[in-house]
Amino acid sequence: MLYLCIKYLHVIAAVFLFGFGMGSYLYLIAASRTGNPQVIAHVARMVVRFDAWITTPAGFVQIITGYLLMRLSGLPMSTGWLLTSLVIFVCVGALWLPVLLLQKRLHAMAVGAEASGQPLESRYASVYRWWFWMGVCGFAGMFAIVLMMVTKITPLQLIGLTLGL
Repeated sequence: MLYLCIKYLHVIAAVFLFGFGMGSYLYLIAASRTGNPQVIAHVARMVVRFDAWITTPAGFVQIITGYLLMRLSGLPMSTGWLLTSLVIFVCVGALWLPVLLLQKRLHAMAVGAEASGQPLESRYASVYRWWFWMGVCGFAGMFAIVLMMVTKITPLQLIGLTLGL
């Protein structure tokens, strides 16, 4: 029963991590496409808050519950899908801090433009591009991790099975 409770928390944390993360990502993309500093400032403020208060804690719950599930199930850390998912999780996590900082910078630029009544500075597009592509990489990693959580095989093993290798 303990294992199932921890697994439930692990899945819920994954839903929060992925769901809030993707929602925030898509909302800030949509807001940025308007080019309206007032809209961007409002949405970016909420994105920064949700990522700090919900998405980041969900990531820590993932680490703790994942470790507990590994211990309770008796799986060694060297299990292919487990080790691969952990490596990808660390890589995605390494993108997380820069993404948060870039989101704060996007927010600050939008607030500055809104306060001055000026359009967004040209640097906004460059910061946005970095933020966007880091998000693409992060979510690609998260898709791979969810795939491994469900199938218990690595993406390379899945490709091999698909191709009949």
